[in-house]
Parts: sequence; C-alpha cells; structure tokens
Amino acid sequence: MKIAFILSHGVLSPSNGILSQALTWKKGLEQLGHNITLINMWNSNDWVSFDVIHFYGYSVYMRDLVNSIRRVNSNIVVSPILDPDYSVKRLKLYSKWGSSKMGLTNPYYVMGSIKDKIKLFFVRSEFEKKYMVKGFGVKAEQCVVVPLSYNLPYSKQTFKKEPFCLHISLLMDDRKNVKRLIQAAKKYQFKLILGGRIHNEKDLKKLNDWIGDNSNIEYKGYLTKEDMISLYSRAKVFALPSKNDGVGIVAIEAAALGCDIVITSWGGPKEYYKGMASIVDPYNIDDIGKAIMKFIGNETFQPELSEHIKSNFSLQGVAQKLVKSYNLI
Repeated sequence: MKIAFILSHGVLSPSNGILSQALTWKKGLEQLGHNITLINMWNSNDWVSFDVIHFYGYSVYMRDLVNSIRRVNSNIVVSPILDPDYSVKRLKLYSKWGSSKMGLTNPYYVMGSIKDKIKLFFVRSEFEKKYMVKGFGVKAEQCVVVPLSYNLPYSKQTFKKEPFCLHISLLMDDRKNVKRLIQAAKKYQFKLILGGRIHNEKDLKKLNDWIGDNSNIEYKGYLTKEDMISLYSRAKVFALPSKNDGVGIVAIEAAALGCDIVITSWGGPKEYYKGMASIVDPYNIDDIGKAIMKFIGNETFQPELSEHIKSNFSLQGVAQKLVKSYNLI
C-alpha cells in the first residue's frame, strides 16, 4: 500500500507529540511492507498514486488542501490529535464560529466544515471520539479508535526497581502540571526525578525556583532515548498528573518497562491501563502525593500491567489496526 503522511501545521520541536505519532506509525507500517511518503510541498506530488492520504493534526490551512486533493483522490483520513482542556459544549461553539464567504475562520471551524469530506478519523481513545462526535458533529462510524503504541525494544527481563518517582515531559508546558508534582514531592518527601526539554534560561530559573533546596528532587535535563529507557527500567513509579493530555506516550513506555503509573483523571490516558493505574485529580496535591507514596511502598500492578501494555499496544499490533482501517476505504 502507498500512503502519504501530511503534517497539517508547522512543528518546531523534534519532541512534538504529533510528529512523534506520525513517525512512529510510519516505522510500524514500513515494517509491514507498506510505502510511506512524508509529503513535502516543495516537491511535485503524484496525489493520484496514493492509496491513502493521511493528515496529522488540523489547521486553517488544511481546508484548502483537502478541497484541492479531493478533486483527484478522495481517500483522505485524519488523525485529529485533539487534547482538549475545555468542554464538549465549548468545542461545539468554537466549530461554529466562522464564515467561509467572509474569510472568518479558525481551526475548529475548518474541521467542522470539512468533516464530511474525510473518509475516516483515527482517534486515540473513546474520550477523543466523544469530542469528535459531540463537538464537531462527526458521525460515530467515521471514527476508528487506533491507540498509540510504545516504541521500545521488547524485553521479558524483570527490572530491579528503585524507590523514586519519574516524570518526563516538556516540563514548563503548564498542562503537564509539573509545579503541583513538585509540591507533592516536597510535602510527601518522595524522591522525584524530572527529565525533559527546557526552552530557555528563564524557564530553567523558574523550574529551579520551584525545586528550591529540596535534595529529594532532581532535574536531569534533556534525555536521550537511552537515558529514558534506563530511568524507566529503574523507577518504581511514573507520574503524569497532567491538567489535560491526549494519551501520554511516556507513561505507556514507562508501564511497559515495569513502572507503576499515576495518571490524570482528565482525558483519554486512563483508558490505556485497564484499571491498573492510580487515577488522580490533577489539581489536588494530596491526591497526587498519596498515590505516588502508595506505589513507592509495597503496592504494585506489575508485572501484569507491563504484559497488558505489550500485548495491546505494541507497534506491530497498532500498525496492523491501521492497515485494517485503511482497507475499509
């Protein structure tokens, strides 16, 4: 199968979640023998030759492109990658604010205006599907739940765990809720290791101010994949108490390598753990702290959680689900 991948808007960081999802799925599909073209608009693209044209994300720019491509190839699918921090009702309002004739538009209005021109939407959770159906008015049968996969070497080894909590993210992104996680570590005195990209010196100073002189909290800086695997393998707990999150691939990877998981109650991430994670109110420091302390003690969902992740969210398994969905069109 010949498949085109298109990013609907610009990406400034290699750690961007939309870029990561697209490249991971590209790898999985290529391992199954399919041909993936990452579309470059400076090139002359033979749109007719593609079996499927797959958009990642959505933007104002996307409407004109979809309308143009459909004239020669209507096999268009979209991974909206929607991480809402607002209600379905608000999304419904956003999607109505616009006018094609007057040039008044926004990305939500664009998505609503072209939804019937898309063959399938690939959502990552039932939570995301609800927003697509009730917010944008997409037909339920247009939405196929295709989960994200972990992208780590498969291992059957038993990991020797150390009593600390790990968190990896774009740390100063407010929705990652790192400040409250640090406050929980201060109050409950568990060891917390933080990793991830910091944009500038101002943000680094703010993070250091949050940490203060608390020796139980350590910032490791930007982590390579090898660094991440080493920390996943050693950490007893991985915490992702985000204010909102779509999936949280870092938590899935951590679970695969034996970490117990503390996950936000908001959004789709909790759907991935089949009840084998501690779900917390992201605005409650005590809720976060007590859940982490529970796992640092004797409680655990491992190794059952690791086997669940490996059985249901392997790259090969997710790629096969993608191919099955592509074949529907």
